[in-house]
Amino acid sequence: MRTLEPGNITNVVRNFLHVSEGVKPSKTSRSRSWDYCYNYFQDHPQPTQDLERSCLQLGYYLASWGMLRGSTYLFAETNMRHYAKAIQVIEDLNPTMREIDADSYLNPLARAQIIGAYDALRKALVPDGVAHVTLVGKVMLGVWGCLPSFDTYFRRGFGKMAERRGEKTAFCRVNDLSLSLLGEFMGRHHNEIASLAVEYKTLDFGGEFTARCLPFAKVIDMYGFQRGYAA
Repeated sequence: MRTLEPGNITNVVRNFLHVSEGVKPSKTSRSRSWDYCYNYFQDHPQPTQDLERSCLQLGYYLASWGMLRGSTYLFAETNMRHYAKAIQVIEDLNPTMREIDADSYLNPLARAQIIGAYDALRKALVPDGVAHVTLVGKVMLGVWGCLPSFDTYFRRGFGKMAERRGEKTAFCRVNDLSLSLLGEFMGRHHNEIASLAVEYKTLDFGGEFTARCLPFAKVIDMYGFQRGYAA
């Protein structure tokens, strides 16, 4: 993948957040549904203890992020109770997955754990034959912050940075190749991504910015989405 000029990631992420130097991002945008979901699951490592609320948190986040449109399986075939199996998977995997971020992607064990968690959530959320890469990616970003969303714009954005054969289509799925490529990207641009993660904190439900830094995978997701959206 191409190596970016210093400042490129910062400029693109700020475009995503609609901010300029010294200006705080919006507190009312739809994208903030991620903050509420992420904060909730980070603050509740045993989400089955309040299963109804946990299902509501995950379900609203997914709806806000476009996963309950009229033609989707979740919209047509499910209700709030459907997420109970996924909440159990999240709780079971929390001890491992809460420790993983994009700076772990070059570790073969971490990649295997991400792929294993992805498969477990897919089975809990949708039956075989239903599209899942964006859905499961958004769940993993929303509850653990360990993986970009892998939605259409993200895949397009990172596909445009391809240099070698196979890289352009690598982001159509979550596998060893796509994670390794993102790990290389993280390694090359670690300082800039880490700086953005510290600069832009999560937003709490009361409308105040917290002390919680963004996961590296969230910064990478914003970059990929905005680059693909603006293409």
